[in-house]
Amino acid sequence: MIKPLKIHKVYYEKDNDDWTPNQQAISAQIGLFEPPSNLEKIPYRFGYTFVDQDETKHSYSISDWEIKQLYRKCRDRSEGVTQAEKQKEAIEKVQQKLEKFRVDNELYFIIGNQQTHPKTFMIIGLVYPPMVKLEQLSFF
Repeated sequence: MIKPLKIHKVYYEKDNDDWTPNQQAISAQIGLFEPPSNLEKIPYRFGYTFVDQDETKHSYSISDWEIKQLYRKCRDRSEGVTQAEKQKEAIEKVQQKLEKFRVDNELYFIIGNQQTHPKTFMIIGLVYPPMVKLEQLSFF
């Protein structure tokens, strides 16, 4: 878990519309999902560009399920007419929420990687307790 020293920006980028063949094979494994489920692929990645306590700049995408679900919920509640309008509105709302986390809360990132990419890190969870403002009490 790390606390960013400074967050430069919240970003999103286009991702594949469909699961890769390897990802499809994993989800189709017997016993992994009973019965096999048809998981929706979110075609965008969200993330933060930030500086850590060592003054090193990073740009990590968020693989947290909660952010993917936020995107789905925003898209499904959108008043847009076309799919593109719904996606655009959902992207904007997710970015607003991620921005709100950094402004209104103490934001920490739970960082992880994968065995197949041990030097590539991502945000696997966000911890955002409310910011506590302390006041100096007077002795008199």
